[in-house]
Amino acid sequence: MKYPDEIDFYYVLEPHGWSTCYINIEGSIFEMGPTHVFFNPIELLLDAFTSILKGGNRAEFKWDDEPGEYRWTIVRNKEQKHKINVSITNCLQLNSKDNELKLITLEFEVKIKLFCICILKQMEKIQELMTDSSFKKYRVGEFPYVNFKEFKLNYEQIYLQKTK
Repeated sequence: MKYPDEIDFYYVLEPHGWSTCYINIEGSIFEMGPTHVFFNPIELLLDAFTSILKGGNRAEFKWDDEPGEYRWTIVRNKEQKHKINVSITNCLQLNSKDNELKLITLEFEVKIKLFCICILKQMEKIQELMTDSSFKKYRVGEFPYVNFKEFKLNYEQIYLQKTK
């Protein structure tokens, strides 16, 4: 499992029940396009990482696509509990070395705090965009405010209390 020095997470809440999620690991870009038809992918993501922040050792969920799905498995490192191993099936690698689009199982290890900061900032962006009436118009009900509030509260209790 790769431990990246550089990682980023980018989440776009598209109109009409779709999202696009990108993960950039040291310049390799992976894409997922979950639908909101069956479950809200943001809610599933936030709930899984809230569980990890609360001390859970494992979280799993799936984002549906049409067709297919993206299965997320998040497992806390037993020796270094501040890290998690993440596995996501059926990610589309956008910039492979041979310039071919490839579906892969993305696997990486990352510090919990680092990945949660990435999630936090993307969700803050979406929450702020939802205050704009033209953005919100085709996304009503798509942002899980309650789940985000719980995620953010748990993040702050763990990481911001230590700095005070």
